[in-house]
Amino acid sequence: MKITDVKVYLAPSTDVYVKIETDEGLYGWGEPSVIYMPQSVAGMLKDMRLYLIGQDPERIELIWQSLFRDMFMRGGPSHMAAISGVDMALWDIKGKACGKPVYQLLGGLAHDRLRVYGHVSGKSATEIAANAKELADLGVTMIRYRGFHNWDPIRAFDMDSGVNEQIEYLAAMREAIGPNVDIIVECHGRYDPVWAIKLAQRCEPYRPFFIEDPIRQENTEALRNLRAQSKLPLAAGERYHSRFDFRDVIVNQYLDYVRPDICHCGGISEMKKIAALAETYYIGVVPHNTQGPLAMAACLHAAFTIDNVPVAEAVYANPKNIHPNHYRYCSPWPTVENGYVLPPDGPGLGMEVNEEALIRAEAGFTPRTQPMLRGRDGSVKDW
Repeated sequence: MKITDVKVYLAPSTDVYVKIETDEGLYGWGEPSVIYMPQSVAGMLKDMRLYLIGQDPERIELIWQSLFRDMFMRGGPSHMAAISGVDMALWDIKGKACGKPVYQLLGGLAHDRLRVYGHVSGKSATEIAANAKELADLGVTMIRYRGFHNWDPIRAFDMDSGVNEQIEYLAAMREAIGPNVDIIVECHGRYDPVWAIKLAQRCEPYRPFFIEDPIRQENTEALRNLRAQSKLPLAAGERYHSRFDFRDVIVNQYLDYVRPDICHCGGISEMKKIAALAETYYIGVVPHNTQGPLAMAACLHAAFTIDNVPVAEAVYANPKNIHPNHYRYCSPWPTVENGYVLPPDGPGLGMEVNEEALIRAEAGFTPRTQPMLRGRDGSVKDW
């Protein structure tokens, strides 16, 4: 079997899909979406096409190594997202060729079902607490929030006010949902370490499951001071792009949970390697995933075969968070029952992709920027 073509589709608002075709009629799909960077990922995939045509799609590890090491300038979000999409598509082909779900080719199920957490938002403590209660009433046993939703439209952020708002929201949510539903405090990398320490210390009475991305990702050594001054578990990793990026935080045990994203970290193959490294330090893997159903499926196939996954992110656990476009592009969405997701069905990734819908969507694609936040003094702040 040989790869004959690599097709790339852009879809609103920032989705990227890649289809790999073969001379035997089999094809596979991947979703290497990186928020607000779709054109650079698509461009990288088009560059990779020259490396892929004529290759045997079943030699997944060889192709992964080639796409990583045969490119002298490597790493970073666009390059690793493109590798991620190719890797997903190759596993999809291999599963279809064998007539088995991808997870069966990765060692089989390590879990009968996986606990998932959903997202809530709100522009006030009252609103976010009500939304959290509604989600908990659906049977979801872990909920993630971040706040700041009233600031993003006006392109503003202030760390002091941010800490106060997150504590206000956390207190309201804990009162609304009670002590038995876990809460994740998502910081989105917005804080300097001194403010992250203040937030963590003030969160302690409300017992969050972990604090996610408390600081920016560039300097992992900055986590050392936060780790020393916080009693709460810490998690990060959605902006790390390979096992090499994860190495320092795992070996130095700066985090309690690492958060590789199947669209960013190098795909299914690389997530398994990151998880194996984390397992040697008894660190949990909580896969990050906020993209569409194709990426969700790829993430689940990997996560179900990884023993040290205690919970997985599932935007789809809250039906309000599913973008209507995603129903048009791919199906089915994973099945969630009582706060747990069930293994995917079908050969390969088990997804049906509507290519005609993607072709129509690409015609209406328009690039956009992420919110560009500024402080009270006009300085740049992280989103």
